[in-house]
Amino acid sequence: MPKQQSKQSEPTVSLSQAAYEKILQWVFDGKLAPGAFMSQSELSQLMDIPTQPLRDALRVLESENMLVIHPRSGIQFRKPDLEFIRATYQFRSIIESSAARNFAQYGKETLINELLDEHLKLIDKVDKEGINNSILNSIEAIEQKFHGAMINSLNNELVEVTATRLKYYIKLIQLEHHFTPTLVKSTLMEHVRILEACANRDQEAASQCLLKHFKEALHRHMRLF
Repeated sequence: MPKQQSKQSEPTVSLSQAAYEKILQWVFDGKLAPGAFMSQSELSQLMDIPTQPLRDALRVLESENMLVIHPRSGIQFRKPDLEFIRATYQFRSIIESSAARNFAQYGKETLINELLDEHLKLIDKVDKEGINNSILNSIEAIEQKFHGAMINSLNNELVEVTATRLKYYIKLIQLEHHFTPTLVKSTLMEHVRILEACANRDQEAASQCLLKHFKEALHRHMRLF
């Protein structure tokens, strides 16, 4: 009997996870605008998602602070404000300053050098090509690889789960951000300074460069308001 219940629940879990991932993708693709408000039935029809998986996905997204469910009214997708941005970067600083120290101490030399080389090549590519879709994809990939390497060095499942949620917040914040060659090169050079400190096994410098990187990123976002 328990086995039959498990089998029956699998399609629901699968549909709910698919709904969750589809909603996130639509948000990050700009198909669901930050601050948008609509009923569950409207969202179900718009996205072609069955009601129950949609409800399951929305409950998870609300717990992750990506939206608010108003009973008998509708769903409102989060639109980042100054406090949300400040809190996100403060939380990231707490987690990743420790990760930077750990990566400087224990990070594999080959990975550090690989990341340094990839950053310098991308900076050169931005100089030559400016900003295009290919460059934007490369920026996102190197951003995830760089911060992911530091987080992964902690080998802490709880930190990794939290870091994933923070990654979603950053993507949400960046939706209204306009990338320029100057901005991209500044950000990548901040990464380079962190990696150089890691290559020198200087834990304090790595942590301080990381904190400075987030401070500069916070200021860049706040200037948009």
